[in-house]
Amino acid sequence: MRKRGPWHPSGLALLVTMLGSWPGPSLAQQRWAALDPNSEGSAAVAWGATEEEARQRATEACKRVSRTCANGPASTSDMREVFAVVCCTEPKLGCAAAAAASRREAQRNVQEKLAGAGYKACSVRHYMSAATGKKQ
Repeated sequence: MRKRGPWHPSGLALLVTMLGSWPGPSLAQQRWAALDPNSEGSAAVAWGATEEEARQRATEACKRVSRTCANGPASTSDMREVFAVVCCTEPKLGCAAAAAASRREAQRNVQEKLAGAGYKACSVRHYMSAATGKKQ
């Protein structure tokens, strides 16, 4: 006689179906990534369960390694996106970041933000993955 585990296959299928329609929070938790850039390029991507948590962690992470943090983290809930970090030298040194689906789009978004604030002579410092935090 074969021993069965505590879950019969049909019971397990029913449980999975029930959990999939459960009115509570999803089994897959949302994850946010954020990056608060600095002029040294040493800021790290930070993650959190909410946008606010990720942004706060990014600011804290930047302040641990730099005194030149932008204090305006960029954030995304799409882990496929990439952060572009752009720094400008006029009228003074300033850096910002933006996230988007492609490098080109992220760069364009952050450059538009900086131009709107009166910055020029800007260049991309680096790109970072929202999912891994690694420079690309």
